[in-house]
Amino acid sequence: MDKLLQERTKKQLKKNMNKYLLMFITFLVVISIAFHGTALAERNVIIGYHQMPGYVDENEIKNNGGNIKHSYRIIPAVSAKLSDQAIAQMKNNPRVAYIENDTILHATVDEYNISWGVRHIGSKIVHDNSVNGTGVKIAVLDTGIDYNHEDLRDNYIGGFDFAFDDSDPFDDSYNSHGTHVAGIIAAEKNGIGVVGVAPNASLYAVKVLDGAGFGYASWVIAGIEWAVDNKMDIATMSLGSSLDDPDLHSLEIACDNAYNAGVLLVAAAGNTNGGNVTYPAGFDSVIAVTATDQNDQKTSFSPVDPKIELAAPGVDIMSTINKDNGYGQLSGTSMSAPHVTGVAALLISSDGLKDINGDGVVNYKDVRLQLQNTAKDLGDPGKDNNYGYGLVDAQAAVLGITERPKPIILILNKTYAPPASDAKNVSLSNAEYEITIKNHGLNMVNVDVFEHGIRRSDLSSKYMFYHSKPQEVNFRLNTTGTTFDIIFTPYGKPRTSADVTIGVFTEFIPRLKN
Repeated sequence: MDKLLQERTKKQLKKNMNKYLLMFITFLVVISIAFHGTALAERNVIIGYHQMPGYVDENEIKNNGGNIKHSYRIIPAVSAKLSDQAIAQMKNNPRVAYIENDTILHATVDEYNISWGVRHIGSKIVHDNSVNGTGVKIAVLDTGIDYNHEDLRDNYIGGFDFAFDDSDPFDDSYNSHGTHVAGIIAAEKNGIGVVGVAPNASLYAVKVLDGAGFGYASWVIAGIEWAVDNKMDIATMSLGSSLDDPDLHSLEIACDNAYNAGVLLVAAAGNTNGGNVTYPAGFDSVIAVTATDQNDQKTSFSPVDPKIELAAPGVDIMSTINKDNGYGQLSGTSMSAPHVTGVAALLISSDGLKDINGDGVVNYKDVRLQLQNTAKDLGDPGKDNNYGYGLVDAQAAVLGITERPKPIILILNKTYAPPASDAKNVSLSNAEYEITIKNHGLNMVNVDVFEHGIRRSDLSSKYMFYHSKPQEVNFRLNTTGTTFDIIFTPYGKPRTSADVTIGVFTEFIPRLKN
């Protein structure tokens, strides 16, 4: 009996020891996790001091487990990596003036250079006159929108997914089709990536196409109905039937009813390679948009049809994609339609819209007529089967500006006289100019820029030409609010020359009022 009791006691003791050992190990793991969690909770910071920091200050950072990345000479500060606990301790040091996060900055780009279509149709001048599409509600009937994209998220308001019947219209398409369309319309004007035609417009994702880019007519009809119910100003549809399908009567009625309810409808004319316009673009209630290239020429994939109403850029268009805040190029009439949508949004948000049809009200019908009346005529005079009424023109539609000043052309001839005798002088003001120097044998062209008689070294430059280097240079000069005198001086052998073309890139003109 005693022996049995002893065995039981031993087993219990062993069980208790295992239990306590497991608790101890768990305790060590928790402590370790807590310790490492604290160690990992570090931040990149800039520590500013009242006076230039020395050995004692750097030693304090190291003693607090910090890692010094750079000691500055231009300011009394160091950049370092510190834990939150160490930061709290160092803030009590009377020598420390401040501790701030090492903020991430990004490269500022010229969004208009990247967004050639947006620039080409005159959107920048409209933006410079404070017309940005603010308050205009646009339903993008497509594959959805990447509403987390840094160039779209502030303009994204909501939407619905009719492909999967839920309230999450995220773009799952293989080519980012809906996200790309949304960026052309309203990518934010934020100094990164691209800019949209109407960068302050409100975007609503109405997903009527699946990830492969296909959708039933019933989904599209439901999306159009959603646009009416939610009082959209514009519904844009970069989609179309593959054939002249006779079973689209219901879609036509839906478009007609939406248009009569006050929704402006814009659609891609279709990539039919000279064939007919697809539907819904072909319906009378919808603006059919074809594609043009950088030279305002009809593309090979564009249709030829009297139903074409307007043309817009559609080749190598850079816009937003649904991959890591990325950007990519697409071509097609799908890219042209959102350019027209954006211009319509600019016009709706401006003070320049008038009662064009004389029916006593100013509405979407006047927007459509204004887009037609101000389009840049291409091809045969008047409306034709290739371009419709012509290339959509934002500055003409919104501001009434139909022509830009003719470029200034200078010919620099190197003679046997000293270089200063061959120099040419020109005054430029109140605009952004694009200047091109096309060389014909010169060694160098010296460009000196003077503001009120004082040479601006930051704007002046020497352009050298060698056989191995390009013989043409381009640069811009913004003279907004001032006047610059520019002296072009040629250097090289006699009888060599260069052509200088100075064209207005953006003209700053006050907005038109009613």
